[in-house]
Amino acid sequence: MKFGIRKPNIKKSIKARTTGKLKRKIKKIGNPFYGKKGVGIIKNPKKAIYNKVYNKTSINAFNMFKKSKNSFYNIFIALPMFFIVLSFQIVYYCYKYLFIGIMWIINKITSLIKHKKEEGDI
Repeated sequence: MKFGIRKPNIKKSIKARTTGKLKRKIKKIGNPFYGKKGVGIIKNPKKAIYNKVYNKTSINAFNMFKKSKNSFYNIFIALPMFFIVLSFQIVYYCYKYLFIGIMWIINKITSLIKHKKEEGDI
């Protein structure tokens, strides 16, 4: 699960902005539930819950600065928040991969010990 700032995807952003009214109307004719709020939980509950948690725990990098044209907000609230979240994200991934590396080393050592016991060396 992603925690912190989401990496923007330009392709998806352009695709979302260029999907026209006609395409949405055609989809709505074929599927009466298309575009209705709350249908995702019925259609695929696991994906809907994942997306809800994902959107609550991550922040869009560009929307942080679009919230207000007020320079006070951008300088004293948005920018420090951006760096705080970024630092937490860096620390999180450092500990995550450190833990994964330690577990990999322990796994290799135990498998080596088991292999030596089977051969009768120990």
